[in-house]
Amino acid sequence: MKLNWNPQLLRELKGRLKPRNILLTIALSLVGQFIIVLISFQTQLLTRVTSDIFDKYCAPTFGENLDKRYQLKCLPDEYWQSWWRDIFVGLGLIGIVILLVAGTYMLINDLATEERRGTFNLTRLSPQSEKSIFIGKLLGVPILIYLFTALALPLHLYSGLAAKIPLSLILSFYAVVAVASVFYYSAAMLFGLVGSWLGSFQAWLGSGAVLIFLMLTKGISTTSYFNSTTWLKLLNPFCLIPNLSTTSFFEGFATGLERFKWFHFVLSGNVLTIVGFVLLNYGILTGFIWQSLQRCFRDQNATMLSKQQSYLLTVCFTVLTIGCANYAAPANRSPYALPLTENLFALSLLNFLLFLYLIAAITPHRQALQDWARYRHQRVSSSKKLGYNSLVQDLIWGEKNPAVVAIAINLIIVIIFLAFFILLSPAQQKGEIPYRVDENRTWAFFGLALNSILLMIYASFAQLVLFMRIQQRALWTASALGATILLPSVISRLLGINGFSPLELFIYPFVLLLGNTVTAVWVIVVAQLLVLVLLNLQLTRQLRLAGDSTSKALFKSGK
Repeated sequence: MKLNWNPQLLRELKGRLKPRNILLTIALSLVGQFIIVLISFQTQLLTRVTSDIFDKYCAPTFGENLDKRYQLKCLPDEYWQSWWRDIFVGLGLIGIVILLVAGTYMLINDLATEERRGTFNLTRLSPQSEKSIFIGKLLGVPILIYLFTALALPLHLYSGLAAKIPLSLILSFYAVVAVASVFYYSAAMLFGLVGSWLGSFQAWLGSGAVLIFLMLTKGISTTSYFNSTTWLKLLNPFCLIPNLSTTSFFEGFATGLERFKWFHFVLSGNVLTIVGFVLLNYGILTGFIWQSLQRCFRDQNATMLSKQQSYLLTVCFTVLTIGCANYAAPANRSPYALPLTENLFALSLLNFLLFLYLIAAITPHRQALQDWARYRHQRVSSSKKLGYNSLVQDLIWGEKNPAVVAIAINLIIVIIFLAFFILLSPAQQKGEIPYRVDENRTWAFFGLALNSILLMIYASFAQLVLFMRIQQRALWTASALGATILLPSVISRLLGINGFSPLELFIYPFVLLLGNTVTAVWVIVVAQLLVLVLLNLQLTRQLRLAGDSTSKALFKSGK
């Protein structure tokens, strides 16, 4: 094998593997293992021989003293296993945080720094392929993180074996962490490419978002009953740590994957099935991210996804998340629980996140729209054969045109799946006790309609802002869209009005519907449609003006 099989990797290694950096990393890893892990856990073994206080590594036995106080028999074999198990889980948790959070920060900061300095443009001009460059970045930038983690692997592996954890479980966990690192690092590189407008705050925002996501998903659906938000836990390696619930500091902790099902297939019964499904999810999402990396690498003005890719992503995402919903309430479930509402709440939240990403991924900026408007104007004016059908096909499949139609098609895909889900899900009907109106399928479809129209409003508004003649359009669009989503909710809460803000309409579709008449719901639907029509009329007008003005300018310059 040639030494220069990946010039980008060699460049990254040469810049980072300095003797000083290597020695410092080795010292931090070894000292950290000795002080933070061995010493901290060792101090828990130096407990009192007799005590009335519970000790997690000691078994109580009655003593012969007169006051009948029991003695603590410390560390027989089973308690040694518990001690080693705590070390195994503690090291695994620390390793996940360091690998994912610190590695994400390093990759985002590296790409953002190169983008600001303009040195990444030289990389774009190199004859290397996009995959070769990004593989070099992925392997080379966090190389010191890899070294830090590799030095801790012997202790981690030994502690797992000493705790009587099967080697297959340990290796499966390592595979999940490795693939999760590829996923998060790929997402970090994409964020580094498209989010350079955030400046020096970009790396902190990206790594902070990863940390918050890991913390939040750790606690989702920790009961035996789960819904579609449990799918998010599959993206958190913490939930796949072997013997997690048997450790002293996570004793009894339910990860939410103990009885995990996908549709009606029980995946949690076998380590190969659950790990294989987790790896499948990571693989699908990572594949779409790498498509975006290749698109954005050469052309900085390209959208992250093509419209065809967005349709495929929506299908994959919807199937994966709907499969994680519960289809029948367990026998011991409270009769006051609302399975249809709970499922739709979870799916609405996940679809909200999906469409926020799609809006950012397929919505073109001003220059692309301006070129398309001029191109369409010239084509239609030069040929009578190209008309409505050509325009529709362009809006569905084209690259540099408004994304509103593509967002609508993605919504139709989701609506079709959710409509079948609503029809097949158990729902309470009148006459059942207790009866709740939000379990009626009719109201579920009303909520689905409200959500869909609201998402179209967000997409149209984002496209309109991105078409404005302003600097930092991405920043303004993100700020304006965030304000549109969040501010009405805040204002409605301050005024004591519940259930009428856009965010609540989307995340809690039934909050509005409860206690309201059909007439009130139709009024809101009509009002939303009116806003949507006005936004798209304004967008159409702006595109027509842009096409006319650029064509006239070109005509005058040609004269």
